[in-house]
Amino acid sequence: MIGVMDEGVVVRASDLDIESVLGMSFPNYRGGIVFWGDSFGSGYIYSSLKKWSEAYGSFFKPSRFLEERATKGLLLSDPVSKSEASKSRL
Repeated sequence: MIGVMDEGVVVRASDLDIESVLGMSFPNYRGGIVFWGDSFGSGYIYSSLKKWSEAYGSFFKPSRFLEERATKGLLLSDPVSKSEASKSRL
């Protein structure tokens, strides 16, 4: 899901939260997939996926977006930079 932010398909994390609840039946009491992910932190998610990708293959390889967020200590829901936002394909 975060890959669509990395690819510029969506710009706001709230779009993914709404889509995950309405389109994927993600539990609405969790607030959406990005909101839920922020409760764990981008660093934790990145390190877990990196470990899983080494053990189980490239399916779990973290995206560049997630890697950037984790290394800079940013939340997944923090606004993307203006240069990233200009790449949106919506």
